[in-house]
Amino acid sequence: MGEVIKKSKDGRFIGWYLRFVDADGKRKQRASRQQTYAGAKRMLIEIEAKIARGKLGVPERDKAPTAITVAELATRYLAEYDSPKIRDRDGWAGRRRSNLRPLLSLVGQHGTASLTPTLAERLRNVLMRKYKPNSASTILAAAHCLFAWAIEQKLVDSNPFAKVRKPAREARVEYLKKEDARQLISAAERRTDLRGGVFAIGFRLGLFAGLRAGEIFGLRWSDIDFHREVLAIRRSFRGPTKSGKPRNVPMSVELAIALRAWKQRCPATPENVVCPLSQSRTARVNATWFATDHPPSPIRYYKEASVTVPSAPWHCLRHTFATVFIQSGGSVVTLQKLLGHGEIKTTMVYAHLDDDFVASEVKKRLIF
Repeated sequence: MGEVIKKSKDGRFIGWYLRFVDADGKRKQRASRQQTYAGAKRMLIEIEAKIARGKLGVPERDKAPTAITVAELATRYLAEYDSPKIRDRDGWAGRRRSNLRPLLSLVGQHGTASLTPTLAERLRNVLMRKYKPNSASTILAAAHCLFAWAIEQKLVDSNPFAKVRKPAREARVEYLKKEDARQLISAAERRTDLRGGVFAIGFRLGLFAGLRAGEIFGLRWSDIDFHREVLAIRRSFRGPTKSGKPRNVPMSVELAIALRAWKQRCPATPENVVCPLSQSRTARVNATWFATDHPPSPIRYYKEASVTVPSAPWHCLRHTFATVFIQSGGSVVTLQKLLGHGEIKTTMVYAHLDDDFVASEVKKRLIF
């Protein structure tokens, strides 16, 4: 008899899995992709009925004709691919579709069988001439994943991008000078309406606590312990944090004072969030929306403060927090915990020192 198993990872529900002995006598386990236990149980009964008739419980997918195009393959990939690691499937599909678009513009209607390793190398060279190294690397990584999935599904015989070397990614960290950060906060505070107050406190949460944009707009008053002066980062704007794990971030004195003052005038919302957005916008907010020139974009405040607008206006505040922390003598290991990075190599990107800072340190310390 087979069984339905509830699987979780780090306390987070992954899905209902099925265990059974197939018609070939082998013990197998498959993800049911059902939302409920009852649905998974029905699926198990159907599989066991097939096995009883001498058929394999999960039949192999027929090999697709070689005439399938790269565009058709990408369409199936975006519709069918699934993984327990994907928390926001629509968001994943949108990002992956955007990453694959340059590839599809070059070979979209070509048959997958005609996409050889040699042609894949030529495509890599075209992408490197057309895009910056980080963008080209992201596009090639998406292409590799597309064909790796297609091999698993028996839609293609080989991955033409398997041995294509991606360009080395450049460590790119945009951050603000301290005076620019102050001017940015002041630009928001000069507005006397509530939206100015929301941005002023949002800027401080990014600059003084290193929160991501989604974490800033997902923070609730119940997440703030004013007695211990600690922020409990439990969620993003939609769903859990990027790492899927909560973390605690101590508040600086200035941030604690600003939050206490803001709590007295912050408008109440059903979610009790610290930085409320207008209800008409909430359904449309996502990672791309935060970076565009629309509310809740901070671009207008950068311009009013006469500060150069970075490519990622909200994430630049997080970069600034990390940079100031390191330049002030903070530990990279401590910074990893504050930022919520799963691996120390991610945090090491911030362990950079600009030329002006290095020069000032040499002048201060090399005194005989």
